[in-house]
Amino acid sequence: MGDKQKETDSFGVTRTVSVAIGASCIENAQSQDLGTLLAGQLARAAAIFNLDEVIVLDDGPKYGNEEISAASALFARVLQFMETPQYLRKALIPMHPDLKFAGMLPPLDAPHHMRSNEWCEYREGVVWGFDEGLSESIIDIGLDKNAVVDSRLPTGVRVTLYLGPKEQIVSLNDTEYLRGYLSNPLDPKSKSGKYWGYSVRLAKNIDGMLHEGPFEGGYDLTIGTSERGEQVDCCSLAFPNYKHALIVIGGPQGLEYCLENDPLSAKHSEPSTLFDRYLNVCPDQGSRTIRTEEALLITLTFCGPALGK
Repeated sequence: MGDKQKETDSFGVTRTVSVAIGASCIENAQSQDLGTLLAGQLARAAAIFNLDEVIVLDDGPKYGNEEISAASALFARVLQFMETPQYLRKALIPMHPDLKFAGMLPPLDAPHHMRSNEWCEYREGVVWGFDEGLSESIIDIGLDKNAVVDSRLPTGVRVTLYLGPKEQIVSLNDTEYLRGYLSNPLDPKSKSGKYWGYSVRLAKNIDGMLHEGPFEGGYDLTIGTSERGEQVDCCSLAFPNYKHALIVIGGPQGLEYCLENDPLSAKHSEPSTLFDRYLNVCPDQGSRTIRTEEALLITLTFCGPALGK
């Protein structure tokens, strides 16, 4: 890995890696509980490999007046459920039929999923209310004391707080709070090098996947995966310097199936022309098929060193 690929500021990491996954893998599951389990496995893999964004690519045909498929909606909901710290789920995740089996999933146990006896300079919270006499908002951060910030915020909104290396106790109306400061959700990673979970985005088509991301300047490195892709030894694999990388993994029928059901099929006859690199990450596979959860782990392991992960 060259020095140019180790792009960090003086504290943490500034580069991001996103992955897009075809939601047809969920549609292919035989039952809702198995689809939920698959979504949970993909969420765990995203956290293990420190991914910054997971994109649910709605890669199947739509039926009737559907804007998004039922499989995409379930996939996105389970991903969000898994990423949300347990102490915030009751306030942030409403009950929904898609989450019927989510409680059986193993926890993400990511660094921002902190216990009530853990201290960290950053912490996720939800706005609980505000002090009527002051401009302070009260934030539930999963500790025995709530935090306050010097801003009026809408109730029920998730926020990232900077609390500092030690507790700062303030008293308002005879109640003790922890002093907090609003922080960008990317700060824990960019300033302290801490992995802070992934965001979830739903893309209705390939164009939305490629061009509607949250990062300024978009994705400057795009990688498609397919058994029909370029075969490269993982030790010699190299990518140009990047700020925001995107890896795309198709559903059970691959990215070819995704393109068939996409408006971009009029301009592109094959998926390889959509990406900077189009790779076969498992050229010697001993099975005719590789499941999506297997493909994600293989791809991230194969590309990780070249991406500087």
